[in-house]
Amino acid sequence: MSVSPEGGVGGAGLRQCVVLAGGRDTLRTCGDRPLLAWLLRELQRYGIEEAVLLAGDQAAALRAAGPGLQARLPREMRLRIAEAAPSAGTGGALHQVRDLLDPHFLLCHGTRWLGTNLAPLLAPLAADDGSGRLPRHGDADAGIAVLDRRMVDHLQPGSAPERDVLAASGALPAQDALPARLRRRALFLDRDGVINVDHGYVGSIERFQFVAGAREAIARATRAGWHVFIVTNQSGVARGFYDETAVQTLHRWVRAQVQEAGGTIDDVAYCPHHPEAVVAAYRRRCDCRKPAPGMLLDLLRRWEVDPAGCVMVGDQPTDLQAAAAAGVVGARFHGGNLDDFVAPLLDLPVRSPNEAPA
Repeated sequence: MSVSPEGGVGGAGLRQCVVLAGGRDTLRTCGDRPLLAWLLRELQRYGIEEAVLLAGDQAAALRAAGPGLQARLPREMRLRIAEAAPSAGTGGALHQVRDLLDPHFLLCHGTRWLGTNLAPLLAPLAADDGSGRLPRHGDADAGIAVLDRRMVDHLQPGSAPERDVLAASGALPAQDALPARLRRRALFLDRDGVINVDHGYVGSIERFQFVAGAREAIARATRAGWHVFIVTNQSGVARGFYDETAVQTLHRWVRAQVQEAGGTIDDVAYCPHHPEAVVAAYRRRCDCRKPAPGMLLDLLRRWEVDPAGCVMVGDQPTDLQAAAAAGVVGARFHGGNLDDFVAPLLDLPVRSPNEAPA
């Protein structure tokens, strides 16, 4: 079975979103799930792992919907429902939940922002002059902004910070088109030899060197509306060179570096096993170590991705074998600039149902 690190990080460790979820449209069915489930799914692409829902008069409905929302997400997400009197306004509600807030957090409408690339917003956190009053830092049209917890101290009941940093009006997304748009195509990337120079068992930031064009390639795919997944064999764990904590720490750093370049790594899967492992706990033949397709299949399932619209880039025959076994087109990278290599792949058409991957 494939192994994935828990959650992700934003460009500067941003992990929390406060969702203005008081309106009934938040739980309106959109395709096969509530609109809020699609929003939370999109947030997870950028490393957001906790949502504080400012519920208003919809608190009971949101509590009842909680298990169903979790069931439709690729990863577990911490959901907190904050009940506040409607008369408190957004400012008053934020003030009431200030003890739950991270130093920086996203604020967004529960019926807005779906599909905008958040990486440029999350990477450079708003200028902080120490006053606790951040300048506008968001996408008003999308209805989302990065805020500083200290500004909450300046809010009064009835105040509405969204009027300053978010657009107060705007139509709901076209809900009949959302499911098709948000079930994205996916770019699978091997790690060592594709994203970074393969120095052999790279398990630390100090030994990690990005391949030319790697961050730009991921940013390009993000802008094009693709998921980006890393799928990597990490037998260095099985061999005792480093542990899983080191792998996860390195991947958090890599994801932050990519976000600073304007892209996002939606998820990471790694296999720590090897049939001849030095560390007994990892000595096994598994279905996740490439050329087995387990990591790809797990990501395809959790993110509800059609393999006919996916591409896997690897530098070894085992990468292409895993791709073929998962029904995904494989492309072998022999070095050079990864962005130049990936750009034409993003223009490949989705395969027809009866067409085998090349």
